[in-house]
Amino acid sequence: MPEQVTDSKSRIKSMLIRMKSLYSRTHPTPRISLFFIAVVAKLTASALSGIGFVVNSPVLLIMGTVVWLLFFAILFIIAVPATDRFLQNHMRWLKPTSLTIFFALLLIGLIEFTVVFTVGFASVDVDILGENTSQVFTSFDNTFAYNDATALCHQAVINFIDGDNPYVEANIGSALAGYDVPLDKLTPLREGRFAEVFPYPATEQIELIAQEAVDNPQNIPPELESKLGYPAGCFLVPAPFAILGIGDLRLVYFLIILPVLVYAVWKTPPRFRIFIVAALLISLEFWNSLAAGETGFLCFPFLLLAWILPRKRLWLPALCLGIAVAIKQVAWFFLPFYLILIFREEGLKKALSSLAIIAATFLVFNAPYIIGDPGLWLTSVMSPITDNLFPLGVGIITLVTSGIVDAQSPLIFSILELVVFGLAIIWYFRYCLRYPNTGPILAILPLFFAWRSLWPYFFYIDFIVLIAVIINE
Repeated sequence: MPEQVTDSKSRIKSMLIRMKSLYSRTHPTPRISLFFIAVVAKLTASALSGIGFVVNSPVLLIMGTVVWLLFFAILFIIAVPATDRFLQNHMRWLKPTSLTIFFALLLIGLIEFTVVFTVGFASVDVDILGENTSQVFTSFDNTFAYNDATALCHQAVINFIDGDNPYVEANIGSALAGYDVPLDKLTPLREGRFAEVFPYPATEQIELIAQEAVDNPQNIPPELESKLGYPAGCFLVPAPFAILGIGDLRLVYFLIILPVLVYAVWKTPPRFRIFIVAALLISLEFWNSLAAGETGFLCFPFLLLAWILPRKRLWLPALCLGIAVAIKQVAWFFLPFYLILIFREEGLKKALSSLAIIAATFLVFNAPYIIGDPGLWLTSVMSPITDNLFPLGVGIITLVTSGIVDAQSPLIFSILELVVFGLAIIWYFRYCLRYPNTGPILAILPLFFAWRSLWPYFFYIDFIVLIAVIINE
């Protein structure tokens, strides 16, 4: 056994030395090097925001928001072609910095993988956050489990296969029991016993309500979100995989993402492929989110394809965007930017053709449920907007959740979101031919100003930008 361990260590060390030698002979552009710094910013922002939420620390929450803004700024710089020229003289430190980041995050990823699949973080006896260490590590272990949205989507897949209407049969009580959802991954509503609670219910309060839902799924407490809050693509796309016997949505998401990533690497010019692979290897937030079954992973590959497929063949990228908007509402924010780019590059006729393909694809997925019960479908799909949700997220809403600003109405944040969205559309219409790959960043930026600015809205945008920059430019 000791000899086997020694041999494994030697092979890993040899592999790392070869990778370092290969990387040292390559020539990343400044924007590619900046991407590795963006990955660090994203991981830091996510850690600060997540720990801040768990331990209820206003300082960490605000710090997380600031670093998220830094992440967006770096992404925007990456999307600007002139960055390569401006930073060319700085490659003396950019290249070794990106190399150092790669090996540091690769090592952290290997440690994380080992801990998660052996003892779990809750069993690690390291006191790095004082009395909050155990709570944070337990929360981190819970990351690798379904949240309520994924459980409801999986439930919807089964209901569809059984011939039932998934919107009618959606039930958070049976979903909690069926998919072992941690109680810190539920969506409470400002209703009933939570009507006067602000800014967020205590864990003990949510646990009590959740147990009631599990014990009596026929009478779901009004304090819990129990609607299937996504368009029908969220269950229709995974359904064929479930019919084939794949019983975990995380595996389904992986099987859909994998060929898209392989295509992206293949489409990348050969001298840049190593950087795409390296970026994938060290994007811990990406893999952690996949292990958690974040519903955005079903949407991500289609958004990526929509942005990197050749726009001369409009029907295919439009079809991909149509599937994305039929899966999750966050893709709706991409729609105007995509159509503006098509209009400015290809003209009005092709922009209208693309819109027709996208709309037709959306209706193919959703029309049966719209026709069958339009009121139910609308209230379900619009529930993330219309339901009385608590403020939550990593954007400027942290000013409220940290107690710095006393605002108990989402109105001002909805107005800010719309204003930023409108300004982003106007800016992109004017400058998209010069900066086409800023579109994905501008699409999700308004969500940073929303009442609910959850981090899964932002975690895959960096890959879309990086791959689009390398392939399209």
